[in-house]
Amino acid sequence: MLTREQYLSSDTLTIPPARAWSALVQTYAGFGIPLQGADPVGRMIATNYVRAHGTFAGERLSRWLDCGSSITGDIATMYEVTLRFGTLIDTSTTGRSILRTAVSATAVAPGSGTTPVNCNSRGAFEKRIASLVLSKTSQ
Repeated sequence: MLTREQYLSSDTLTIPPARAWSALVQTYAGFGIPLQGADPVGRMIATNYVRAHGTFAGERLSRWLDCGSSITGDIATMYEVTLRFGTLIDTSTTGRSILRTAVSATAVAPGSGTTPVNCNSRGAFEKRIASLVLSKTSQ
């Protein structure tokens, strides 16, 4: 039986929230995924669901997600993955921005119509977001 675990990462950046927000918006735009919404006051951003097969954001899906394996290999790489992600900038620490990012993903064997397999984040994609935000604020 597969169970779903929600993964929420936290990355503390030594940049003010206003600069982090601008860089976060640029980072999400760079992924080219339609947004469900962006709230500049609450400093929250979330994507719509997106489908990927094999790769996402220039890397194999198995780098970002653990969906288990099947007789055909790693599920994240072999199946069609539907994912969604979002980030909140927590401003509770003065002069710092805490990026809290969540990733939600499921995988289905192509053309099978079977029940989706829940995937867990490996934390690498959330680290990529934090890294890109930091690099955009130093440009």
